[in-house]
Amino acid sequence: MALGYALGYVLLRQVSWSHWVLLAGYRLSVLLLVPYRYWPALVVGEMGPVAYVSLSCLEAFGWVWSSVMLVPPIALAMPLVRACRDRLNMIPAHGPVRMGAVLVCTLAVSGLWSLVILAALSVAKTSSNFPPIDYGVAAAQYFIGNYLGILTLVPLVLMVWEGRVKRAASWRLAVEHALGERLAIEVAAFVVPALALLVWIGLEASGDGSRQVARMLMFLPVIWLALRHGWHGAAVGGTVASIAVVLTMPELYDTSTLQAEVFVAFATTSMLLFGSRIALLHQQKGRGSESAGKSLDLARRIQAQCEAQLRQTSLGIELISETIHATEELMFERLRQVRPMVDPRELRRRTTVTREQLFQLADGLNPVTLREHGLVAALRRGGIARALDSHRIGYWCLARGGIDQLSHAMQLALHRLACEGIAHLCGAHSVSDLTVHLRSGQHAGRRWVVVRIDALFSEDPGLRVHGGPLLHRLAATGLGLDAIKDRAELYDGTVKVRTTAHGKCISMMVYDDQADSLERVVLIEHTTPELFNFR
Repeated sequence: MALGYALGYVLLRQVSWSHWVLLAGYRLSVLLLVPYRYWPALVVGEMGPVAYVSLSCLEAFGWVWSSVMLVPPIALAMPLVRACRDRLNMIPAHGPVRMGAVLVCTLAVSGLWSLVILAALSVAKTSSNFPPIDYGVAAAQYFIGNYLGILTLVPLVLMVWEGRVKRAASWRLAVEHALGERLAIEVAAFVVPALALLVWIGLEASGDGSRQVARMLMFLPVIWLALRHGWHGAAVGGTVASIAVVLTMPELYDTSTLQAEVFVAFATTSMLLFGSRIALLHQQKGRGSESAGKSLDLARRIQAQCEAQLRQTSLGIELISETIHATEELMFERLRQVRPMVDPRELRRRTTVTREQLFQLADGLNPVTLREHGLVAALRRGGIARALDSHRIGYWCLARGGIDQLSHAMQLALHRLACEGIAHLCGAHSVSDLTVHLRSGQHAGRRWVVVRIDALFSEDPGLRVHGGPLLHRLAATGLGLDAIKDRAELYDGTVKVRTTAHGKCISMMVYDDQADSLERVVLIEHTTPELFNFR
């Protein structure tokens, strides 16, 4: 046990530094799962690598620093972890992992290990030409590094442990079961390619602003996976997102990377908490209508919070775009002064394209036209119309029945449903014309909304849009009818697909139960009339 732990310690030590202490996640994972009788062996296993580092740097930093570093950090955390395991029951023998208790333990041990490092720095003997230590910056670096290192490993390890112990009799069956689950398929097919693209954008970005935008967008897979798969999805998404952020580091101790890590750590923590609650409610789904209503209520509130985060991200991208524009104008002014004969038209064209791409990204996350003029205006002249026009697809929107009286949350949900439906039809077929019909009314005291997307197919294969460009402009997931049905069910909705004489039609009915503009959800008695027909 001591040798095995020491080997893992030495291997992870090669990829750990103040911004990203994977050793912290390794220590806590072992303490959470290893029986108490093996804990002395863990202390012995850590004393070897720690003593090597301490004695190697004895002459450089002094015997006091070396004495402090001789204390194994895992031994200091053992009382805290044992108290959390015994009193908070983090990993019960029966039932799911209590993610709230795990995060409390994570905060405690992260703070403890950061204090130990700061204590060692305070007594270190340094040369006269050594720069003074900023203890505030050092404390932030090591705390975030420890905390993010734990979030990178511990939830993923607990997810694997839960699947091994409670779902399969052997590791081979557990691996086969995990690879066959929808979570693994979605991560491999969508999350990893999306994050790889953002990593490439961050590495190739010419300025810190573009790199920071790419890093901030890396939290979106965490939210998406948490909403679909609970804290298991947040665990996988947080691990992949933290690795992606670290891969975009231009240098070892980059301050902007630390800021992005704070953002990813906050998003992962929030989604782990929300995801654990979602998972718990999913387990209680069959216990009665009251539990089901609370689960739906929570899911709607979480979606409202996620949409609020997307809106803040969209506004942040717009601010960054304005900053980039001001910087470009300053650059062109300096260029005219230095090189008056240089033709700046090509540079202006490229910068205009960059600003347009930023606007499309911000508009996809939270449509500007929807915020300012409502759903009908957003569907008629917003991002959907521009995207389809760029692909030579005819498009129009017809609406009646007081669509503007719907709550803002419902209008945003309908816009997302329309984007998903249009992306699905254009990705699966060659579409020449699209028409979106909106109709709203009331039945049994509830306001209902029907969205119908009529697609006219063409024999021209060039009109078929292959995934990526249209998905990015519409901020659609591209998961097809399953994603559309999942989103509609959040509002007691139904989805029907039928083939017409010259194309296909997708009809969606949802209910608007929003009580006021503050996005508060009020569940009323369930009544479901038949799907209305426009004809």
